[in-house]
Amino acid sequence: MGDRIHCSIPKANVVVFKIVVREFGIYSMRNFIVQPNSKGVRTTSHKFKLSFYMKTSVSTLSSETFQLNPFRFVSFTEIEEVDVVNLNILLDCVGHIVGKEDVRPIVTKSGQESKCMALYLEDLEKNKIKCTIFGEMIGKLTPFINKDDGEPLILVAQLFKPNQYLNQINIQNSLYASRVFLNPDFPDVVAFKNRLLKESNIGSQRINHIETQPQYSVSDELSGGSFPINTIEEVLNMTYEVSTWVLATIVSVDVGTRDWYYASCKNCPRKVVENKGRYYCEHCRKVGFNAPLRYRLNVVVTDGTGCINKMLWNQEAKIILEKSANDIRDLMKDADENACLKAFEPIIDRKFLFKLSISQKNLTSVDQAYNAVKISDDEALIDLYSSHSSSIDIGGVEQGLSNVVSTTGNNDLDLDGNGAAIVSLSKDSGIESIFESGLNTPGKYVIADSAPNLGVSGLTNPEGQGSSNKTFKRGSTKRKIE
Repeated sequence: MGDRIHCSIPKANVVVFKIVVREFGIYSMRNFIVQPNSKGVRTTSHKFKLSFYMKTSVSTLSSETFQLNPFRFVSFTEIEEVDVVNLNILLDCVGHIVGKEDVRPIVTKSGQESKCMALYLEDLEKNKIKCTIFGEMIGKLTPFINKDDGEPLILVAQLFKPNQYLNQINIQNSLYASRVFLNPDFPDVVAFKNRLLKESNIGSQRINHIETQPQYSVSDELSGGSFPINTIEEVLNMTYEVSTWVLATIVSVDVGTRDWYYASCKNCPRKVVENKGRYYCEHCRKVGFNAPLRYRLNVVVTDGTGCINKMLWNQEAKIILEKSANDIRDLMKDADENACLKAFEPIIDRKFLFKLSISQKNLTSVDQAYNAVKISDDEALIDLYSSHSSSIDIGGVEQGLSNVVSTTGNNDLDLDGNGAAIVSLSKDSGIESIFESGLNTPGKYVIADSAPNLGVSGLTNPEGQGSSNKTFKRGSTKRKIE
């Protein structure tokens, strides 16, 4: 059957190879670049990947020299047994569409409106799996799904991503890579359909309409056990990408003169540069006026076993502060700096449940802030799970301006090409962000001085006062408490 390896052609070289390389063609290749294939979403499990460059040569071979099979189908049983480490490896599967949910609107990573639809596939052994379709692919599938011609509708999902949620595995299309085929004449699919018609009486069966599944609450996730609560020390020891819950307290906020907000486009959360009240968004390609401000608060959270940096973006910060970024910026104009700093006091020494999405950047960089895809301030849940967290006392932080650090440095964070992470914050919210922030964390990390009885090493200021010139050294923004 042979093995498979991912191969890419850089954008600059596409013009050279687009007339040479065709889909399902068979070629011999020489002079290519070999690179490790271990990061992010991958199309194959091979440890290497190939890349073309200008000196790569490609020669066409006859179809008799190599037996081509464009798919490597994985059974539903194998998908359900996928290890968490392999959730980023795309796979192929085939199934009979037996159910569908209504199309529902979503907001994409870049802030654009989109939609998603859930299909339910069944194999020949009556195993079922949920298949979620996002974006433009829905429009291409809908006419065929709604058509009732008495024939079973067989769907081939190529390069779909397995996803685990509440102890259940589903599959979903991945940006650019995924493709779908309906009732194709591939030999394996024809054999699947013939066996289905022979063994099942489905000649007049329609695709069942299934009510859209409700969004699960925080308590549902925690009680389900698919996303455990980990300590920060355990998070720092993670070796693979995963989502997990952390119960932690915000002990420090970096609120420099302009570091805590940015001007954004009115149509998407991208950063823009204003010039005399006017801006142009490179992403939306639109001109706007009076760009609204959005939060980007850099905070330090701890649970007694360690501390990590986290960015609080606009939606979460606005809810817990009960003021918009524009409102607080206006305080800086109308009053002294301390009046502005007091606006951030409500989140100091507050405990939250953070659902973290641990990315490859978190695993390889000590300076990358963690992205929270869900947050809860539900007091009942926090009290319930406090006993599961570290026994080290993290109390005793003095609630005052000493924990809100004012920095004068301006760390402009380029948001172009990256969507700001949006999270939900509620007493028991069931809405989860589908976004992952690709933003780089500002290079300067300033922490507050703490009260003398703060029992977390590494967060105290030996000089006894907050300083706008003191920064974390590389490697000290994430630390375990020994």
